[in-house]
Amino acid sequence: MDIATSRPRIAALVAGWIARGDARHTIFNLKLPMKKRYDEVRRCEAIIVETLARAGVRHALRLRQLYHDREEVTGYLARTGS
Repeated sequence: MDIATSRPRIAALVAGWIARGDARHTIFNLKLPMKKRYDEVRRCEAIIVETLARAGVRHALRLRQLYHDREEVTGYLARTGS
C-alpha cells in the first residue's frame, strides 16, 4: 500500500497495526524533509517505540536510508516474542 501522508502519521499508523495485531510485519517509507532529516527520523522512531511500549508489545524496528534514494528512509517493523 502506498500512502502519501505526514511522517508522524505513517509512524503512528504502522505502530498501531503492530500494537493491535492487525499485522505482524510491515515495511514502510518515510519521505524526509529538506532540513533536519536525522531529527525527523528520530521523532518518528520515538512515536513507534512509545506506542508499542504503551501497548506492551515487543518489537524489532530497523530504519535504513538506502543508497539509491537519499530522500527517504525505509523501515521494517515486526512484532516479536509472544
